[in-house]
Amino acid sequence: MALTQPNKVGQLRKNAISVIGAVVLAMAFMGPATSVFFNTQPAAGGAGYALPFALVLAMIVSALVASAIGAFAQKIPTAGFAYTFNTHGFGKRGGFLSGWILVFSYAMVGPMLLAAIGALSEQFVQSFTHLDIPWWIFTIIFALIVWGIGILGVSRSATTALIFLVLEVGVMLALFATILFKGGAQGISLAPFNPAHALGGVSGLGIGLLWSILFFIGFESAGTLGEETQNARRSIPIALFAAVGVIGLFYVLSGWVGALGYGSSHVNDFVNDGTPWTTLTQKFWGPNLVWLVSLTVLNSIFANLISGINATVRVLFAMGREGLVPRSWAKTTPQGNPSVALTSYMVFALVLALLGGVLWTPLGAYGFFGTVLGLGIVIIYILINLALIVFYRRQYPAEFSLMRHGILPVLASIIMLLPIYGLLWPVPAYPNNLVPYIMFVWIILGAIYLFVIENNRPELLDAMGRAMGEEAPESDEQESIATS
Repeated sequence: MALTQPNKVGQLRKNAISVIGAVVLAMAFMGPATSVFFNTQPAAGGAGYALPFALVLAMIVSALVASAIGAFAQKIPTAGFAYTFNTHGFGKRGGFLSGWILVFSYAMVGPMLLAAIGALSEQFVQSFTHLDIPWWIFTIIFALIVWGIGILGVSRSATTALIFLVLEVGVMLALFATILFKGGAQGISLAPFNPAHALGGVSGLGIGLLWSILFFIGFESAGTLGEETQNARRSIPIALFAAVGVIGLFYVLSGWVGALGYGSSHVNDFVNDGTPWTTLTQKFWGPNLVWLVSLTVLNSIFANLISGINATVRVLFAMGREGLVPRSWAKTTPQGNPSVALTSYMVFALVLALLGGVLWTPLGAYGFFGTVLGLGIVIIYILINLALIVFYRRQYPAEFSLMRHGILPVLASIIMLLPIYGLLWPVPAYPNNLVPYIMFVWIILGAIYLFVIENNRPELLDAMGRAMGEEAPESDEQESIATS
């Protein structure tokens, strides 16, 4: 069959999507309704009534990171994202370790969302049909569906994501408008934007910021589409800022409306309610429309899965193309789809989702994998900002801007130390207390792997950081992968 016939290594389909497609995939990866539904409570657990302030701060940080990624993408449009960018900024070792952290972080997207969609599907079906179907069956079904869409290519993924993105944002905006129109619980106020309302002081705000940044994770995935987007040097920066700006305002609005919906006198309810948006829907729309919000969240997770897995697979593809992970992961179909990397990742994500769901419940697995993702991406954001300074100072000194390529990246990096502090102190409950140690062990393993490569196969490091349009010599091993 045509879909199973591999193409030559390293040939993603050029000009497969427009700037609109890149924007849609980045926005869908952010999972607007998913983030609002699942992340509001843990973010409010730190930020308290000041949740919208934490979201504004996260939006500013994300815009600064988008500026750094955009500046890189204008020079190096690539599927490798931070891995390639940081290779050009820090050199081969820094690039490798960045890619190592990025792959581990993005690898959590599939397990996190597959566990969540399984749990929510079980609840939805049980509530409205009274059928008791185990969550893991839904997880397996959705994994197969997402795999099938991914095999069809990035343009089909973008079209599917657009349909679901419009639906999820539309429903949630209607709910926000109803809450504001009815004056919330105690009237309309800007008090939630006051950082003094954060719980636990600086540490609490740090936890709130960590989860607020988790709201935004996904916008940077536009940086992985550099080899498939039309006029990528211009389109990728546009996609980055559009995703942060549009969905960022949606998030800030959600935090403000959520806080107002509970009111300043019921902050404890807001912080401790595990499903705040179900509560708000029942209160302002009535119990008969809870199904609509539940269906909207399912729709959002589905779009999030499609976009997130597209981004993850393209990073794996870029590293496979350069031999740092199995080279077979760089095999593509005639349509330019990285089918082997996609299939390998979907198997991994499904196994981890099922295992995590058994160990910690599906939603517990969502929180654990999400915390790993959040910490890893915060580290990547910091590294990209610092790499940008070095990159422009060394390679484009005439274009170096003290503000864009110097002050702003440093400012963003300093702000992002806050969520790292919040994750370390006070010590989170199990299993999230394991996250910093797991990340540390992963980085140590990466350093060991790097040492082995340098001493046994140094030519692999010479292949790192290829940008679009740069041809690398094909080895015999690469030729053996590409068959007709």
